[in-house]
Amino acid sequence: MSLAVCLLAYSMVVAVLGPPLVLSTTRTGAAPRLGVTVWLALIGSVLLAWAGGAMLFVAQLADSWDHVGQVLVGCVAGLRLIVLGGYGRGLQAGLVALAALSVVALAMLGVRVVVALCRARRHTRAHALTALIAAGESPRGPGGALVIDSAQPAVYCLASRPHTIVVTRAALEALGDHQLHAVMAHEQAHLRGRHHQLLAFTGALSKILPNLRLFTDGATDIARLLEMCADDAAARRHSRDTVADALIALTLPSPPVTPVTAMAAAGVSVTQRVQRLVFPPNPTPARLGLALILAGVLLSPLLTVGMTALAPMLCVV
Repeated sequence: MSLAVCLLAYSMVVAVLGPPLVLSTTRTGAAPRLGVTVWLALIGSVLLAWAGGAMLFVAQLADSWDHVGQVLVGCVAGLRLIVLGGYGRGLQAGLVALAALSVVALAMLGVRVVVALCRARRHTRAHALTALIAAGESPRGPGGALVIDSAQPAVYCLASRPHTIVVTRAALEALGDHQLHAVMAHEQAHLRGRHHQLLAFTGALSKILPNLRLFTDGATDIARLLEMCADDAAARRHSRDTVADALIALTLPSPPVTPVTAMAAAGVSVTQRVQRLVFPPNPTPARLGLALILAGVLLSPLLTVGMTALAPMLCVV
């Protein structure tokens, strides 16, 4: 019981303190890849803590069915008085109901995430098919991109089968050859890195649990950081100035409108990304801060197990 309580407490601390700490560290986008890793570590640790706590609670309750009072004692000294008060079967039934609700809640969360991911995949494939029909017999663009008629410059990718990159004719007119190839490298980096899967997962969690900043802020910041990761990948093949110029060209006279399931080169935080490309921030402070947060996330479960092992010596039985 004590380990399950500690896991719940750990998840609450991470969910409350984690988002502001990570946001303050990733603000400049100095280390976007490490920032995404830390966000995913926080989200994954909380989900695992919930699942582990629920399973331990159910397992320990089943193991202590005939002496449920001992399950509640642990380090929760206050509940010991309730047990000694002799609530008996009523308290036992309440614990069973709580365990059942925990399992059902986690199962529903998993089902809703899977449903959201499947729905996003269907929408992506449908849009890719629509883009293929719209392109018709038009010659393909660089890298086999689909070229569609539109007065607004836009370049975006869709993780369909096969992967699809869509370029509007306005974008072909607005971008020079070097800029166009830089944008294509940006979109190809998204597809190689499977960024769509990360966005679909974090986006589903943010919609299902909209009141938890860990999931809502995490989804928003991960989307921004993934665009910066793709910017860096494009900048390694082309110059940073070329990528910045391409982003500016795609947002004039107004930012492009792209499908929800697509990842567009000029879709998220363009002003900050251009500034970051032109004036690269010092990555050392961000990397140090993110490494400390990641170490805390990874070491905390070990501390939790250690505290649980020491519980018999710290608690009054």
